[in-house]
Amino acid sequence: AWSQQAEPQQWASAFLCLLNRQEERTMSEQFSLFDAPPPSPPPLGKPKPAAKGEDAPFSLFLSLIPVPEDAARFAGVAAALRQAHGLTGRPLLPNRLHVPLHDLGKHAELPTEIVSSVRQAADALTFPAFDVVFDHALSFPSSGTYVLGGGAGCEALTAFQKSLGAALKDREVRFKSGFTPHMTLLYDRHPVAQHPIEPLC
Repeated sequence: AWSQQAEPQQWASAFLCLLNRQEERTMSEQFSLFDAPPPSPPPLGKPKPAAKGEDAPFSLFLSLIPVPEDAARFAGVAAALRQAHGLTGRPLLPNRLHVPLHDLGKHAELPTEIVSSVRQAADALTFPAFDVVFDHALSFPSSGTYVLGGGAGCEALTAFQKSLGAALKDREVRFKSGFTPHMTLLYDRHPVAQHPIEPLC
């Protein structure tokens, strides 16, 4: 169950994540929206300022983070699928697995006003507990990612994402539009067509 209202040991938490783009695909800071302790991220080096014309070094986004036992299970599935499809990319570590919800843009440093507004939006959101079921896997060629995806089993997740988006808009927090429910397992440029998997919840 994925919810603000479920017991801590039973739900995947929503986190505001600051990604250091200069430390390859590493979450540098995570801020719990619902008073749950975030997973411990690996240490990062001091970020370098972006050169003229380059992107700001940090990306801010909202995501769901699976509890450790579920993350370990997903990581095991990633390893099995990687071998089955002859992929060579390194799977994401369990503590880096997440389901992205909203992209809040790139920033030169932590935007404290946005963080405050996002937390206010989360505090105002009430949503019943729900399950997320992934029933297929596929590649996203544009990003070179191999991901878990879902259909009907992700309808409640999509509704939650929309409700959170509405709460963010109420507080004038800008974010990129578009949402495809997924969890990235690894990065690999070899494309794999969508294929069914044993449902994962």
